[in-house]
Amino acid sequence: MKEQWSTIKESIIQRKKVIMTVSIATVLLFGGAAGTAVYAVNKGALSEDEAVKMISEKLGGEVTQFEKDWDQPMTYEMTVKTKEGYQDVDVDAEKGEILSQEMEDDDEEEMSTQQAVETAKISSDQAEKIALKKVDGQITDVELDSENGILVYEFEINQGKKEYDVVVDATTGEVLKTELDN
Repeated sequence: MKEQWSTIKESIIQRKKVIMTVSIATVLLFGGAAGTAVYAVNKGALSEDEAVKMISEKLGGEVTQFEKDWDQPMTYEMTVKTKEGYQDVDVDAEKGEILSQEMEDDDEEEMSTQQAVETAKISSDQAEKIALKKVDGQITDVELDSENGILVYEFEINQGKKEYDVVVDATTGEVLKTELDN
């Protein structure tokens, strides 16, 4: 009887070792993959402020609209007011290279946005923190826009399989809308 109990006990201990080894390997594998993904997304990326300053200096103008495009490669899409008019500029967020640049035709709409930008008191980074406090998740898109004469940051945030739209007032930092996309 003691031999059978000893054999059963050894079998249980062996199974526990296998389960622990597989569990630890799984945690290390997924933890490493998640860390690598976060590093790859953020590696060498210019901050919004650095990109805006760089483009303003290069083009001799003022950035009036700013949007992050999270596709790979991540880009910053900006509208820049220069002496020649408004230009749409796409910038590689990692390298800081201008990917595309073209003149806009419609100055009237951009002028109202320009006026709104001058009243903004909340940076994109501050607005991101506010939006993520409202909906915890991964930001997939952010856009600076004018809605009904109010300058707002519009965020798309993925939370698992759900996607939310969060709108933050760029002047007050108030969350104006939180909506689950269908």
